Amino acid sequence: MLGYSPLPAPRSSLPLFSHLLGNVSDQRAIVEELAGAAARGESVVLASVVRTVGSAYRGVGTRMLVRADDRAVGLVSGGCLEADLIERARHVRATGQPEVVTYDTLSDDELVWGLGIGCNGLVELLVEPLAPARAGAVAALLGGALDGTTPAVLATVVRSDAPGGPAIGARLLARAGTDEPLLDGAWGREIPVDDVLADAAQVAGGAWRGTTRDYALADGRQTQLSFEVVVPTVRLTICGSGPDAVPVARLASNLGWTVTVVDHRPTALAHAERFPDARVVECADATRLADLLSFESRSAVVVMSHHYGRDLDYLDAILAVGGAGYVGLLGPRSRTDRMLADLAARGRSRPPETFERLFGPVGLDVGGEGPEAIALAIVAEVSAVMSGRGGGHLREREGPIHAPMDNRASGERFTVGG
Repeated sequence: MLGYSPLPAPRSSLPLFSHLLGNVSDQRAIVEELAGAAARGESVVLASVVRTVGSAYRGVGTRMLVRADDRAVGLVSGGCLEADLIERARHVRATGQPEVVTYDTLSDDELVWGLGIGCNGLVELLVEPLAPARAGAVAALLGGALDGTTPAVLATVVRSDAPGGPAIGARLLARAGTDEPLLDGAWGREIPVDDVLADAAQVAGGAWRGTTRDYALADGRQTQLSFEVVVPTVRLTICGSGPDAVPVARLASNLGWTVTVVDHRPTALAHAERFPDARVVECADATRLADLLSFESRSAVVVMSHHYGRDLDYLDAILAVGGAGYVGLLGPRSRTDRMLADLAARGRSRPPETFERLFGPVGLDVGGEGPEAIALAIVAEVSAVMSGRGGGHLREREGPIHAPMDNRASGERFTVGG
């Protein structure tokens, strides 16, 4: 369905908003809910942002899942579209047919419909019913991309007027360094996969918010695909398990990051209460850290055991194995300088780019005192580095907020065939 034609006001819309679930990364929450629905044999409706024009609260690839009882997971806007989408999910569930819904707020006409969004942008969403098997397949596709080590590109069929051609909702996941894409749904035989892969490589090279491409099929028919970049989950390792490590782990887990806490003492049951969403590993000898963990471009490591000798050994092991996109050292600059001098005295030589990824003192300069404020500064800096941002004020940023990501922390550049 093209264009925005308002449906009747949602039934009991305010209670519906009380069912919007959060606290973890939307992408990860959507994957977990899709997998759970598949395991329970339940059908769901998935709403995905497939195109934006102008200003939009969320970018291409943002999703909201609606259960059969109208409970929703995820947000596709600041809260202004969700009630209407839940009503549309009921309609799609009843018909069994996917729809493309357009919310055009480039003018103030939406005030007539009572939305009052005022974002001055256009947002298109694919709203599709998913049977349990399809929910499981989409969960596997998205989950695999989030668990990867380099960005991937997901192409989704959003429009198709070709009988026997690709079905709306069919997906292709193109991964960096390989020419073997993962396919889901009915693709038909009319779209050359090589063409889609070539377009995916172009999207990965410069489009952060996603784009759409039209493909000509036989007899003048067309199909349209939406492309999005899926960035893998940040993997945060915290070397140290003191009280100030707890809020760092909590904030990172709330962002959907994978968190590992390293402790030199034997792991205890108390860790389950202090770090409920993290994996805790024992590393009695800090110099052997690389024997337990490996790091890559989406890995961030924060060294904060408060024991100088142990932190020095942690840093030595981390820099020796290499690969991490971010390494942070808690403590004053003089402590970091002393560590680097002691490593040099050990005869350690590192390439210059190693130290470009080293941040000591750790954290953005946001002010505040105490463990919670320090944790906020640390997690904010990791997020900025992993997103290729400087962590400055948005009001001073030139260009769009959701601009293409700097690839310095995103791993290898996407290439078809590696």
